[in-house]
Amino acid sequence: MSEPNLTTGTRQALWRRQNWAKYSAHLAVQRGLNNGELVRQACEVCGHPRTDAHHDDYDAPLRVRWLCRQHHARLHKGGEDLFTGLSSPR
Repeated sequence: MSEPNLTTGTRQALWRRQNWAKYSAHLAVQRGLNNGELVRQACEVCGHPRTDAHHDDYDAPLRVRWLCRQHHARLHKGGEDLFTGLSSPR
């Protein structure tokens, strides 16, 4: 994968510059999925097969929670109660 062009003035490039830790963690997940180090899992809340990787800690970029789009959005809106009684992220 080639290095991204962060010198452009696009909204996406601006976000990447301002959120380097998040962007770097997203890239690590992409690399992990591509090389087999990570395997996409079903949503840990509802079991839906289409999921996004959610980072609780960007300093551990390959430790993610697999959440469907609905539960990922809910978590970002303060839905920490989703994980009551569930195991910690892998």
